Amino acid sequence: MQQLDNIVARLEQQAQQFDAENRKRQRKLREQWFSQSLFHSRSNLAVDYVQELKQLIAKLSNANRPEVRNFLAEQVSQQLMALTTALNGCSLPVEKKDKRLVQQSRLAQMHQQLATYRGYEQRLLINIENCRRQHDSIGAQQQEKRLNRCQQALTALEASIQQLEEGR
Repeated sequence: MQQLDNIVARLEQQAQQFDAENRKRQRKLREQWFSQSLFHSRSNLAVDYVQELKQLIAKLSNANRPEVRNFLAEQVSQQLMALTTALNGCSLPVEKKDKRLVQQSRLAQMHQQLATYRGYEQRLLINIENCRRQHDSIGAQQQEKRLNRCQQALTALEASIQQLEEGR
């Protein structure tokens, strides 16, 4: 966690410098830098996105359940990657759409969806086990059908992610 805190502190410093530079140049930044699935913030300041990342890290450190921790860790990873790329490349969108950020945002959204599907898969496996313990074969079959559809969706999403990553 200390290493993560150091990275976030460095990002926050970069964001402050970026914001100060843009104020000097009087450049107007678009308010939507990243997709809504990646960041909930809608601001024209980089530090606001870093603050949202810090809040998410705080939630992660307080999370008790493993599935919640895994989901939050995936989200932190995606936000961290997006912010690092944007701030290190100084490529935050200024008055136009940056294709690279749009693609990165789409990729992050797909990774978040993948994490959600994996959570569904784990819950379905638990439901199947519970039905079997209760000798509920019909319930177990229904859950297995749902699990099969979920795994098909996972496979399709993983293939889409791979295509998008290779297309870079």
